[in-house]
Amino acid sequence: MRFSFILSKFLKYGTLLTSLGFIFTVTLQIYARFFLNDVPPWTEEASRILFIYATAFAGGLAYKGNYFVFLEAFYAGFSPQTQKTVDLISPILCLILFGTFAFYSLDLIEMGFSERSPSLQIIMVVPFLSLLILSLSIGYFSLLTLLKKIKFWKS
Repeated sequence: MRFSFILSKFLKYGTLLTSLGFIFTVTLQIYARFFLNDVPPWTEEASRILFIYATAFAGGLAYKGNYFVFLEAFYAGFSPQTQKTVDLISPILCLILFGTFAFYSLDLIEMGFSERSPSLQIIMVVPFLSLLILSLSIGYFSLLTLLKKIKFWKS
C-alpha cells in the first residue's frame, strides 16, 4: 500500500471519529442543560478538543481534494503563463508555511508535557498534537501537488 493511501484513510477515519465524538459531547451538553441539574464540566472542553482534531484531520484531506477556497475570477484574468507560475508557486508557499508550522509546533508539544487541561486533566500534548497532524498532512499533500506540477510543467 502506498503511504498516501494509508494517510488518507487515517485522516478520513480520524475526521469521522472526532466529528462523531464532537456531536456526542455537544448533544450530551444540550441534554444536560435542559434535563439534568448539573452540566458535566468536561463536555465543553472535550467538544473543543474534538472539534480541533476534526479540523486538523480534515485539513489535509481538503488540500488533497482541492476543496479550499479558490479565487477563480481573479485567477481567470491571468495569462496562461502566469497561471502556470501561480500553480507552481502556490504549493511551494504552502509547503514552506506548513513546514514552518510543523517545526514550531514541536516546541509547543514539548511545552504541553508540563501542562494539564483544566477540566479533563489530560496533558496538553493531546490537543497540541493536532497542530502537528494538520501541518504534516497539508505539507505532505502540498509536496505531492508540487511534484505533480513540476512533472506536468516539464512536459
